[in-house]
Amino acid sequence: MNTINYLLLLGIGIIWGSQFFFVDLVIGSITPITLAAYKAMLGTVTLAILHLFHGNKEKRSVGLSRKVWSLFIWIALLEAVIPFILIGWGQQYINSSTASILLGTVPIFTLIFMKIATPREKLSPWKWISIFSGFGGLCLLFGPTLSSLSFSGNIMGYLALVGASMSFALSLILLKHLPPISSILAMRNVLFVASCLLLPLAFLFEDPFHISLSWQQVIDVVILGVVQAGIVYMLYNTLIRRTNAAFASLTNYLVPLFGILLGTLILGDQVTWNSIAALVVIFISLAISEKS
Repeated sequence: MNTINYLLLLGIGIIWGSQFFFVDLVIGSITPITLAAYKAMLGTVTLAILHLFHGNKEKRSVGLSRKVWSLFIWIALLEAVIPFILIGWGQQYINSSTASILLGTVPIFTLIFMKIATPREKLSPWKWISIFSGFGGLCLLFGPTLSSLSFSGNIMGYLALVGASMSFALSLILLKHLPPISSILAMRNVLFVASCLLLPLAFLFEDPFHISLSWQQVIDVVILGVVQAGIVYMLYNTLIRRTNAAFASLTNYLVPLFGILLGTLILGDQVTWNSIAALVVIFISLAISEKS
């Protein structure tokens, strides 16, 4: 057992599980695209500063081809731009606990997209059971809302978080193809591209300069950018390099646990019976996937 790998796993789980808590604290005062832009920019600055101190340990002039920058753009879209917006928008309608459960489905979508990308690769029966049981968990979560036959804000919030989960899954596949540069530099480039995409969108659709945040909310936004976007992406990329994508995906066991814990204990989220049932089924599906 490598202690550092498991400490990284635990740290990433705690950080990502708590992001929904911090989004819940600020989303009533800041619009989703503006929040996403601030997160990406703060994350970029954080990793740029870290790279200044880390730069002497690697080549400062790493030749990055047009193809590599194209990869950075796609990863930025799928890892930061789309999910940052969808998480912020979706949490206007659902609580942080439910959001964390939905983000726990990333490995399920990763399996599906890997099968689509490589159709000749056979999935074991256990993998298929994992996929179908995972969707069973989603059905349990969606069920009561769908039964009303009304596309209320809740169902749109669910769909937004599922979309974020699918986007993260696609980015996980692309992360494997990054060149052999440091995790700090790689994720700084990704967040820099995301910032360049999100800032114009924020000015086009929202008004980033006219938001009203308390000092506590300003601190919350800084934490979301520095820790939840900058540092955690560096740690996650480091974990993938030290182990593999399968081991890194185990963070999805921890994200719902810490998300629900913070949401219920601090924010007073109401966790319904179907949410608990969905969490259990999703956990079982992830366990089946890892076992196989």
